[in-house]
Amino acid sequence: MVALALAFQAHAGVKLKYDIEGFVASCMASGDLSRAVCECTAKKASQELSPTGFDFLVATLRKEKEKSLELRRKLGQDELLNAGMFMSRGPALCARELDQKQKGHKK
Repeated sequence: MVALALAFQAHAGVKLKYDIEGFVASCMASGDLSRAVCECTAKKASQELSPTGFDFLVATLRKEKEKSLELRRKLGQDELLNAGMFMSRGPALCARELDQKQKGHKK
């Protein structure tokens, strides 16, 4: 359903806005993740999540409780689940991908 809505908006000429740099800064501040991992994670999040789901993740990373709750109310149950699941797998997936690329360049 989200993919259909995103495809419709893209087709209708609506530019979707994702705060990639805000995500990266929040990601780096919230843990031990490198800029490269956070940039990769932000890119994947912007491809997999709706703008509201993406903003929800940024607010959650920033520990902005009021904004997180406001955005949470706007998300459907599936979107909320996708956003929560994304952060449990996205950074690890990016770390593996970046590690594989780095090992490939060393050969």
